[in-house]
Amino acid sequence: MWKAHLEVESKAIDGRTWVYALTGNLFGSADAYAFQDEVRKRLSEGAQRIVIDLSSVEKIDSSGIGILVAIMWSASRAGGGMVLASLPARVEKILEIAMLLDHIDHASTVEAALAKLDEMASGK
Repeated sequence: MWKAHLEVESKAIDGRTWVYALTGNLFGSADAYAFQDEVRKRLSEGAQRIVIDLSSVEKIDSSGIGILVAIMWSASRAGGGMVLASLPARVEKILEIAMLLDHIDHASTVEAALAKLDEMASGK
């Protein structure tokens, strides 16, 4: 049985940009839903650009995928965007199987994700 524990660290880059680093398993746990609520709160307070660093995520399930999709839609409705960064091979494979990587922006590093958000904002 996999533990559902998820740790979240957040860092404001500026008033509109937040980077979230996740560690553990992104399952439908209380920790994961608290993370989703935290991001939605930031978006309601004016954030528009969200990067989610998945480099330390060991496993993801369908509820975790749903949380990422919900955050993506929330960011879009707030007039911004979300980019996933540093996907581990196991997580990337699950997102490929679910056919989401064609629809969710992703980048190899947090820095590349921030650059992608800059490109999205400038309409490139």
